Amino acid sequence: MREFLKEGAAIKLGLKLGRTFSLKGGRRLADVVGKLWSLSPTSQKLKAIKANQWVVSGGTLDRKELNKQALAVCQSISRSLFDYYYYYQHAEEAKRLMKLTPRVESLIKDIVIAKKPTLILGPHLGNFDLFGMMLAWLGVKPYVLSVPNPSKAYEAENELRRNVGLDVHPLSFSSFRKAKQMLRSGRSVVTGLDRPVESEETKYPIRFFGRNANLPGFYIRLALDTAAIVRVGFGLCRADGSFLLECSDPIEMKRYDDSYEEVVRNVESVVSVAERYIRAEASHWAMFFPVWQEAFEEIEHLR
Repeated sequence: MREFLKEGAAIKLGLKLGRTFSLKGGRRLADVVGKLWSLSPTSQKLKAIKANQWVVSGGTLDRKELNKQALAVCQSISRSLFDYYYYYQHAEEAKRLMKLTPRVESLIKDIVIAKKPTLILGPHLGNFDLFGMMLAWLGVKPYVLSVPNPSKAYEAENELRRNVGLDVHPLSFSSFRKAKQMLRSGRSVVTGLDRPVESEETKYPIRFFGRNANLPGFYIRLALDTAAIVRVGFGLCRADGSFLLECSDPIEMKRYDDSYEEVVRNVESVVSVAERYIRAEASHWAMFFPVWQEAFEEIEHLR
């Protein structure tokens, strides 16, 4: 949806739509926007969605099937944006829709009651902003490490997140140190795991869906240096209208003699868990940045 709007206008429009439309009407509009997006031949984000979905499918989709899958992803992203802006302004309605798995209940007890240092790693699966907002409502007030050097529009999005109780900070040396302090004091930290990175200092060639991908690995040091519990977490809207909060069981972090191997092996332990969730809900994987560059050429030759 953001591709059709100037960056600064997207948030204002989203909030206005969330105030003006009913949930049903707004989702219908979001589906239309998603369909238009899926038909845009020049959209770089759409091309990235198709390339990513091709890899997740194991290279099994033909062109028609890939276009259908891309439509589902575009509509899921558009709906998630509307849902977030709607529920941001209709909190009590959203709270009635929350469903927690036993693993999430355990996560909340660890953080809120036991004060155990916890690192929540989020794939771009479902509605991660709504997931974070609901965690805040449940008493989890995480320190969030977001995208470094954000644009003005992205910083405005971060301000919305702060307004609901998320302590959001773009990733930097200082915010990394602060996150470590938060964990050592028994707090929780949230960050993403599947957005590809370009900086040579932060990227690692991680096996992700059977291919190398340049994914972040900085959070491994956070986990190992603080003995934090590590989980993958996300939230999905279900067919019955509920919003399911889900997370993995704790993922063991292991020590290795070689520091580089230590990061790579532990990141791969994390993303292997995320893979299972993404594969099961592929049409809700809202990753519109290219994770595997070689997949662009591969999908060009599909029939």
